Amino acid sequence: MTSGAMALQAALAEHAGREGGVLVGEGVGLAGLAARAAGNLVRTPLSESVAVGVAVGLALAGKRPVVELLDAAGIARAAEALADAAALPGRSEGAFAAPVVVLAPLELDTDLPALPAGIGLAVAASAADAVGLLAAALAARGPTVLLVSASALAARDSGPAAGLGVPVFLREGRGAVLLAEGEGVALALAAGGDAAVVDLRGCRDAAAIGPLVAPTGRVVVVAHEGASTLLAVLAGAFWRLESQPSFVHPREGATALAAAIAVALTP
Repeated sequence: MTSGAMALQAALAEHAGREGGVLVGEGVGLAGLAARAAGNLVRTPLSESVAVGVAVGLALAGKRPVVELLDAAGIARAAEALADAAALPGRSEGAFAAPVVVLAPLELDTDLPALPAGIGLAVAASAADAVGLLAAALAARGPTVLLVSASALAARDSGPAAGLGVPVFLREGRGAVLLAEGEGVALALAAGGDAAVVDLRGCRDAAAIGPLVAPTGRVVVVAHEGASTLLAVLAGAFWRLESQPSFVHPREGATALAAAIAVALTP
């Protein structure tokens, strides 16, 4: 069984060899997941906004570009270019769209930056899901940011198979529901007790998440995004909770998660 990194490398190399497929970035063909890729490669200066801008131009010319950023922090530096890409359909009355995929690794300590409106988000926590989400992102009409956790890149495992924006139950339970993402998925699965675990996979749709938390009414979010931001986005999913939702960043570790679960289960 190949690792997540090896599987993504193969998928990116295959994409670069297809008609219309292009890999864009400062390190394509030299470093990162696309280090050994050949074919349709566009190397850019050390500027995430330039890389995304180049990819948008390629997308408008009918290509399917994947931009590889060497770290997730680069997403914030490309925010303006991503916002322009997301706004294209509205500005052109639907005549133009930029189906760009921005791929970056998600490390344990990383804070997930806020994305401009209209940008799809996918977060892979398993090797298999990384490849599946890449394929789904490539089929999307608009720009999508795909973040792959460092543990998924190193892992040799299977994972959920679902489309973009679809949260997946990884473990049933009758205690708290752990809404996990990125490096938080492994942390949540390692937690003891009778907690259910849901991999958000980038989902920010309260209507999709609400039914998953309703059975227990007790929630702990284990994710990279800021607590206030993510809890505010998901507020509509939490209106029937038995207690206030808690937030744990994966870097806080097992002790913090255990304490948050204990608080969530307090009558």
